[in-house]
Amino acid sequence: MIPKRHLRVSKIRRPFGGIQNCWQKACGDPNTKRRTFASTPSSSSLVSWSVQDKVGTIELHSQRTFNALTVEMGKEFRSLIHQLEPQFHESSNIQAVVLCGEGDQAFSAGGNLEWLQSLHNNSVHANVDCMLQFYTSFLCLRQKIPVPVIAALTGPAMGAGACLAMACDLRVACDDADRPVLGFPFSKLGIPSGMGGLYLLQHSGLTTVQANEILMLGKSLTGPEAFRLGLVNRTVPKDEVKKEATTLAKEIAAKHPVAVRSMIRNCRLEQDRGLMDALHRDAYAQAMCYAREDWGRGLQAVAQKREADFDDYHSK
Repeated sequence: MIPKRHLRVSKIRRPFGGIQNCWQKACGDPNTKRRTFASTPSSSSLVSWSVQDKVGTIELHSQRTFNALTVEMGKEFRSLIHQLEPQFHESSNIQAVVLCGEGDQAFSAGGNLEWLQSLHNNSVHANVDCMLQFYTSFLCLRQKIPVPVIAALTGPAMGAGACLAMACDLRVACDDADRPVLGFPFSKLGIPSGMGGLYLLQHSGLTTVQANEILMLGKSLTGPEAFRLGLVNRTVPKDEVKKEATTLAKEIAAKHPVAVRSMIRNCRLEQDRGLMDALHRDAYAQAMCYAREDWGRGLQAVAQKREADFDDYHSK
């Protein structure tokens, strides 16, 4: 049995420095005092777990990196989810889960870009395996958590962070019209969308042309924009997002547990029918770009707030 407090395992790895500065403009100051939950996580953990009133809370715990997704965090996240799974089926009375980032400045700045930069040194086939492991370490929540998962987007969910948010069943976002809450900057960075980004957008209710525009242009959406597109369920002021997500979770937890679990299972079975195939396609497509000589230029361009100068299609 996992205790109601928290798992503490990995050390925090710092993301690509220039990119972090760029995220800071969107996210704000990472040192802003964060709100606390029923339990307060220690500084050495990358993922925390707490329970209150039939609602579980998973927190990505790396505020100084805007909760960037790292390999280490993925390992801890997967470990937590796999340890929780038998509880849901055997003894737990948890009826909904809230997924959030530490603090109120960001949900997640996305993948660790320093690590992504280093993948240029690997073979294509090794990177395919590496990316699949990375994707599934976070997306395993769709197979292992049998109750609704609600993403609380107090601030930006960028790249892989946006894909993780889209993998949740419901989303509550900040209503600030000037700050993005869902960003898909893959094409600006020099890689195709990964981690099921295209698949999840297409199965969120967007039309194909809407999903294509978001991904081809590397667009970021504010809370009101995401709400109009049907990508988030509710928008509230930033300091109320986690509270509203918990309120929504409690509303769901008050309903019939068998009915809720059955419906969420059926929804995911339909939505995820082709997800693994999509993840394999994404991993291969991204691995090809890591092998190109122009890999890394997009990262530098974003850090320097300019357009990237990529090589043409037929270049190595």
